[in-house]
Amino acid sequence: MKFKIVITLLIFITINLSAASLFDRYTGEEIKSFTARSLSMGSVGIASKQGVINALKNPALLSLLDDKMGIQLTTNVTKNDEDRAYPLYDSFDSYIDDAVYVSNAHFFDKYFGGIYYNWNLAKSMKLTTAFNYAPIYDFNFIYIEEIRNNEKTDYDNEPKKIANNTYKGEGNISAYSPSIALTLKNQNSIFSTLSFGFSASYLNGENEIDSTIIFTDWAKEQMTGDNDSIPDVIYTIENKYSGFCYQGGMIVGFGERVNIGFSYTHKAELKKEYKTTSDTVWADTTIYYPTKFGIGFEYYPRNIWNTKFSLEATLVKWSEYDNLYDDVIEYSAGVEHIMFNGIPIRLGFRYQPSGRDKEVTLTAFSAGTSINLPYNLALDLGAEIGKRDYNEKDLFPDGYYANNNLWDTAYSSLPVDRDNFDKIKDFMINVMATISWRF
Repeated sequence: MKFKIVITLLIFITINLSAASLFDRYTGEEIKSFTARSLSMGSVGIASKQGVINALKNPALLSLLDDKMGIQLTTNVTKNDEDRAYPLYDSFDSYIDDAVYVSNAHFFDKYFGGIYYNWNLAKSMKLTTAFNYAPIYDFNFIYIEEIRNNEKTDYDNEPKKIANNTYKGEGNISAYSPSIALTLKNQNSIFSTLSFGFSASYLNGENEIDSTIIFTDWAKEQMTGDNDSIPDVIYTIENKYSGFCYQGGMIVGFGERVNIGFSYTHKAELKKEYKTTSDTVWADTTIYYPTKFGIGFEYYPRNIWNTKFSLEATLVKWSEYDNLYDDVIEYSAGVEHIMFNGIPIRLGFRYQPSGRDKEVTLTAFSAGTSINLPYNLALDLGAEIGKRDYNEKDLFPDGYYANNNLWDTAYSSLPVDRDNFDKIKDFMINVMATISWRF
């Protein structure tokens, strides 16, 4: 008999900032898209015009902004679904199937903003300055489960609830980023445009992770007067982050049909202060978020529709964060077709291995469009669905609830920790809207 029954919980909660997977609770989920256009095209943004906020991916992208001045705001809502299962075996120890024992579904949101200004220095020379704000690493997640005793439930009796378990993370690391880009144009050269960009971002943020086991009144009544009674658990870790990150980029235009972009992000050195429930003072250490090298390609083919195709690859050196992490290469691809009525159709794909375990990958498909509004306003809309599968030990091991008063030991033994890993299916739906105002 399986002692630990966790009832499926579908909790819909809205909090600030985007959804992070439990898998990335140590580093935070890196945010890959800052505009709806970028999201709908597979999160490309090294060589493709995606708006001022995407200067956080390649500051040289500012060169592709043609208007004198512009403001851009993005809002994002993410739904994160997670199913956890363990393997079932028959009396002959033969594998039967995986049984889902807990499901969590939660909503989250986040916001970005940016502003830019173009300075025409000469007929063939332009300087663009910008400032952006965006959360770039997200620590938000929620995991809730109920522990129940399934004994004496043969006649539709409700299983007695023993405890409520919660594992919850809040917080983010945000970037406050001034950027600058210089653009040179020469239509008579093989390099029709040449742009260089630089940004220096101040990174600041904090996060808190709470792990709690709260026994129900029924369970506490059963353990009253028992010297071996099990206490509630409330454990909190608080972290504060501050530091700087520097980026450089270049875009080379070959005529009107090809752009090639390069981006380099130097590893970010952050001071991390931390404190747990049992600590009375803050301690500190230094951590390093990874160096990134990116290359992007954008092509405008001869087509009956106005079409743009983008392809990008980025090397992320996660080994700089931790020697046990893997360096990985991430891939993104997107296409945009401008229909006869001027409305675009955008499609995208991205493949993102995890630095924590390069065999664990997030695969996502996306789509979107855009609507022109009065007063030089434009509304971009994008949506993305992604999936990631991985294995992990039980977050709340069964053996903790082993108390003779909570179980009928005349017919079965007390629960023990499982050796096998949980199988986790992580499913994400991402919806983003960006409004751009050009002057």
